Amino acid sequence: MSSNFTIQRICEHCGNEFTARTTKTRYCSKKCNGAAYKQNKRQTKINQSNTETLKSKETKQKVLPTIKDKDTLTVSETALFLGVSKRTVYNWLNNGTIKGTRFSNNKVLFLKDDLLSIFRQNKAYERPTPTERKPITEFYTIDEIKDKYNISTTWAFKIIRENNIPKTKIGGKTHVSKNHIDKYFKLNRDDVSKITEWYTVSEAMAKYNLSRDAVYSRVSENAIPKQRIGKYVKISKLHFDELFILRR
Repeated sequence: MSSNFTIQRICEHCGNEFTARTTKTRYCSKKCNGAAYKQNKRQTKINQSNTETLKSKETKQKVLPTIKDKDTLTVSETALFLGVSKRTVYNWLNNGTIKGTRFSNNKVLFLKDDLLSIFRQNKAYERPTPTERKPITEFYTIDEIKDKYNISTTWAFKIIRENNIPKTKIGGKTHVSKNHIDKYFKLNRDDVSKITEWYTVSEAMAKYNLSRDAVYSRVSENAIPKQRIGKYVKISKLHFDELFILRR
């Protein structure tokens, strides 16, 4: 027997009223569902960052007063004292900028007076020497980019143009910086925060007439971004479609 009643809900993302399938449906469309998911992820990161900042402030308020009365400082206390990160302290220790004494693998102490003596030297400020750029020595041809990343010629030139990737002509053919191209694809295929359109596995199977195993195989072999949303595995629509763009 079919039901004669409808379920009216208010979309938690856009605020519009819609007819829902169940009483637990929260969003009016896949678009709102995806947008809400991204918004929640972003808010989680913001909250985490704010929490870390608050903890850092509380630590400084507790530790800084005690530093004034100490002659020796740990790495963490030295970082607070100099207003830098612990990594910077280790870098300065390794290159000789500051001096410390290692008592064990996990114990390094600094004399506070030694740290202050650096500022008492009154050396004139020297402008940093610009780092000389290393010449580009490794290149891809356009065909090599197409073969490695399964994209069309048009798509390859679009990426090169929009990202100002260095290129040159060798023997009449366009050659593109290998390092820049590899970095572009690693960044864009590892970072899913910028991806807005996704296939479910079933949608990819139906569109390209593939088996489930074939879809997962292509995703794995080509490092296509994917993520789990609820009970569904979502595959980047942009990157999966790239596999089937006709090369020109």
